Amino acid sequence: MTPQIEKHLTANMNLKKRQIIFANFLGGLAWGLGTVIGATIIAAIVIAILRFFNFIPGLSQILEALPKSPR
Repeated sequence: MTPQIEKHLTANMNLKKRQIIFANFLGGLAWGLGTVIGATIIAAIVIAILRFFNFIPGLSQILEALPKSPR
């Protein structure tokens, strides 16, 4: 066993099962949220590039039909 693994195991020995589950739950939520935000940003960039080159026919009409947000 490597020293890093031993250090990790001894650090987690004193934690209760509930604390480990809660920490893993929060980590999973953060990972999921980061994945959704990242995918949304990438999709927005790809759609903007495709729209710029008029690659998707009819996309302009669909986006213009959407209600505008008040500013």
